[in-house]
Amino acid sequence: MVTLALVAAVIATFVRLQRGLELPTARFVDGAFSVHAVTGGHYGVLVSSTLLTRDLFMVVSICVSLLVTMGSYEVAAGHTRAAVLAVFAAVAGPLSVAAELGLLAAGGSQWALTRMDTLDIGASAIVAASSGALAGIVRDRRLTVGLVLFLFGGLLVHHQLADWEHVSVFPWGLLAGRVFGRGPAPRRQSRRRLLAYAIAAALLGGIGVAASRGVLPPDRVYHSAGGAVVSAPQLLETTYPSPALHESRKVIVMLPAGYAHSTQRYPVVVLLHGDPGSPQGLLKLGDLQAAQSASGVGPFIGVLPDGNGPAVQRSWYVNTAEQQIGTSVAVDLRRWVAGTFRTNSSYSYAGLSSGGFGAAYLPLLDHQPVHAVCGLSGYYTGAAPPLGHDLGAQRAASALLHAKREPALVFLAYGNDDRRTKAQTARFADALRSAGKHVVLRTYPGKHTWSVWRPAFRACLRTIVP
Repeated sequence: MVTLALVAAVIATFVRLQRGLELPTARFVDGAFSVHAVTGGHYGVLVSSTLLTRDLFMVVSICVSLLVTMGSYEVAAGHTRAAVLAVFAAVAGPLSVAAELGLLAAGGSQWALTRMDTLDIGASAIVAASSGALAGIVRDRRLTVGLVLFLFGGLLVHHQLADWEHVSVFPWGLLAGRVFGRGPAPRRQSRRRLLAYAIAAALLGGIGVAASRGVLPPDRVYHSAGGAVVSAPQLLETTYPSPALHESRKVIVMLPAGYAHSTQRYPVVVLLHGDPGSPQGLLKLGDLQAAQSASGVGPFIGVLPDGNGPAVQRSWYVNTAEQQIGTSVAVDLRRWVAGTFRTNSSYSYAGLSSGGFGAAYLPLLDHQPVHAVCGLSGYYTGAAPPLGHDLGAQRAASALLHAKREPALVFLAYGNDDRRTKAQTARFADALRSAGKHVVLRTYPGKHTWSVWRPAFRACLRTIVP
């Protein structure tokens, strides 16, 4: 009964919100669980996240997983325990994950910061908890191993290894299963013990959220130059045709406030995420909607392509024998943007980390003039992982060796303590100046982290948006 109700709710949410289409980024980011949502006071995401799924494949796979794990647990333990476990998993599971990542992020972990604000827990937490609870009440080693393998199989198939955090909820379910037992009704003492564990998980989650609050960008209210509140930039999640990759590629387009009610033409800035990363993570963690409306930044069309390759995920936006993703972004995407939106002659690239490599590399492939490049903690020697040890390919992809072919305006930034990119950035700046380019070089306190990239993006946009 409980399992069927969950499955029905997931399907109904999918049909109601998506109507057969992939959930828009703005709706998914605002409704899915993340530490950013909780720090912004949006506690309802603990409920909405459980019901959200991105596309048809994910809704089918999560419903099958619920029927297998939660359904089996409900048959073995009863409706009451199943209902309590579902609520417990939906709240304590995500909060415990938030605590782990939040504390790591507060300690300076860039990886944790990226993960904590792009979490996609959803009903996966209930699947993981019910798997653990089933193992807890049956107490059979072979069944436990089978459930763990099922969980990791779901991780591979359902999430494509992109979201693994719900696996850490399995021990919570195992604990709940052993506390509850299999009697006709939960014992009062067991209920008290489980309540104590739930309170402890919630407190731990609260500590993690509080510790991480200072490292996440706050929610914004958008103001015009005169101080009046204006609408936020509009987000469009769509696809563009890419002959270079023989497929349609995902892209997020950020239109300036008022775009729909004007005839103005706007400059374009292509914004490139790092590795690991995604357009959604760059949009949120980079606080790009606020940067779009920041003082001193003119209106522009922001274009955020997916830099994760179809053949080799770690693409670095570079052309290889396996995939022509550089041509896809520099040629196919630009042709589509020009034919779809009101653009002017200004077209620029900006990116962080491996996206900084892409920002300096893509103008070498672009057949049309590029107004400017922003490289934030970027790499410029051409030694991109997808190129392996092919020195010829590395030299061809090196922005450092082809500084004369870069646009006339280049903005570079890095963290003072970032040993990974500090030296490369200085060498690239010297090569650009020798080639007669105008270089703006900024440094910020910090390492290879968002505390550097967020203010650097604002400075970049103030510099390159005409």
